[in-house]
Amino acid sequence: MAQTCSGETAAGDPSRSGIMRANAYFNAASAYNSAAEAAAPAGLCAVPGTCFQTALTMIDQSVASQQDGQIRPTSNAAASSLNERFKLRRAFERARALRGLSASASASCGSADSCLAEASTTLNALHLPARTNDEDEDARTSDLTCRILDLRWRVNSDIGRAQEFQYVDDLQRIVSDCPSLKNAAADKLAEISFERAERTRQSLASSGHSASELASLNDTALGALTDYRDALDVGRFRLPSYRGMGDVYQMLADFDSSNARTHLADAISAYQKAVDLDAQPADPSAKANDLEQLGTSQLALTKLTRDDAQADALLTQATQSLQQSVAIGPTPVRYLRLGDALERTGHNQESATAYKAAIGGLTGQQKLEATLSLARVLDKTGDAAGALAMLEQASAQGPLSSDVEYEIGARRFARGDLEKALPSILRALPGLTDTRRAEAHYMASVAETSLRREGWQERAFDHAEQAARSGIRAWKYTRQDCLATILLGGDAVKDGSAQSRCPSVQSPDGQLLRGMFLLKQAQLMDVSAYDMASQTRWRSILRSAEDTFHSGQALLPDAPDFDRVVRFDDLGRDVDMATTLDEAQTVVRRCRREIS
Repeated sequence: MAQTCSGETAAGDPSRSGIMRANAYFNAASAYNSAAEAAAPAGLCAVPGTCFQTALTMIDQSVASQQDGQIRPTSNAAASSLNERFKLRRAFERARALRGLSASASASCGSADSCLAEASTTLNALHLPARTNDEDEDARTSDLTCRILDLRWRVNSDIGRAQEFQYVDDLQRIVSDCPSLKNAAADKLAEISFERAERTRQSLASSGHSASELASLNDTALGALTDYRDALDVGRFRLPSYRGMGDVYQMLADFDSSNARTHLADAISAYQKAVDLDAQPADPSAKANDLEQLGTSQLALTKLTRDDAQADALLTQATQSLQQSVAIGPTPVRYLRLGDALERTGHNQESATAYKAAIGGLTGQQKLEATLSLARVLDKTGDAAGALAMLEQASAQGPLSSDVEYEIGARRFARGDLEKALPSILRALPGLTDTRRAEAHYMASVAETSLRREGWQERAFDHAEQAARSGIRAWKYTRQDCLATILLGGDAVKDGSAQSRCPSVQSPDGQLLRGMFLLKQAQLMDVSAYDMASQTRWRSILRSAEDTFHSGQALLPDAPDFDRVVRFDDLGRDVDMATTLDEAQTVVRRCRREIS
């Protein structure tokens, strides 16, 4: 047909009218386009691009034979409609050829972008016919309209996402008005929505979002969820869309913490649907990941659930999800999360097994988390020695975090092995913050006080000062600061300016420490047998010490048990306050030469 219509007996016959030749060239162009799209035999075109180029040439010759402006209006409605359809069909075939030529290296329309842009301009300029009351006419125009819409969305899609609003609009019209193309168009719309949602999800997952971006991130995430929902109607996108929705809801729980419970519940719902849809998975690793994410979301929600019964139910579900995930595809991270779930349900032995399975394959922060978690679980099982041994083994394999060094030092400190505890504590200190940093300074001060190596007074005092001034309100830090101040001595004790480090706390040990400070001050004072003022000051300080010890003794009858016998870590033992306050009074009396 292509060769016949373009041959000497049709379009090539100069004796024929311009109208007939225009029609013949048009029919030839349509045939060449169809041949190219159907991979025509080599007898017609060597390659599809040749057919498309010939089709474009035929269209140009059709227009040269009879331009659109030469097709005059007629009073006959049927003829007029036929003429309008001819114009549309000729523009359609032109755009069809241009799109085909976009894949050719030597097209007359230029580069691929140029060919597609020309095709888009041609199609966008068309005024598609409206429906009439003539069923036959509507059927003919509807078929042509649908073919134009189908080509136009493909051309604009080839141009790129910058034209997305145009080709999405055409696809939506196809779904609405073109029954034969409806399913394919709906599938493409779902694909577009899904891919847009995936791009958004991947962008949201990137790190480095600032606090000022959170509001816009919420809106962006909600847009992704809308796109995923639009993709749910097409079967092949249902499972990955539920997975994507679960991921976005998890991120929303981080971005929008005030609504985290709702977002996590929605994440659980989405992942559960993904798990249910994938009952017989073609890809077991994907099913294992779905179960892992389901369990992770369930674990996170338990921390925000106030109702104990609901929290327990969620913990049980999380444990089951993670156990299934590990059974399908064991990974170190899944073992880590399973260990967390088992620990929180009180299954400490099973939790320890999971943490041990996780540690070997983890690095960085996750390895640290597993190491510390295993130590904590071993403590719960009563295996404190095993916990320490495990931490020491981890430390021996290479430098670990300050938190691991801290745990090692704290455990050695608790066992009274201060000589080994101190190096770990000092290594940990630079990387610690807040509560742990204060506690490490306290332990270091106690260790220095007990070990008494050269220069220990200054080091013990410095650490005690750091602990006491950390902002963490703990009496033992104040007590150690007072003791270190007394042991250091110096002008600040001698002139009494350091007395604020030993505040007058209304407890037996508080009064004991303040009295000890006063005794140390008296010891350091310069007293001369020829200076009555110095002797008076000295006796005044001793009386203050004596009165302070008396105050401590007066507090004993009503004091709770923990104030009667107090643990002094620097001594490594419990101290009976009644006995110690009596001994302190004896010291004062001896100093005043009043030994009875």
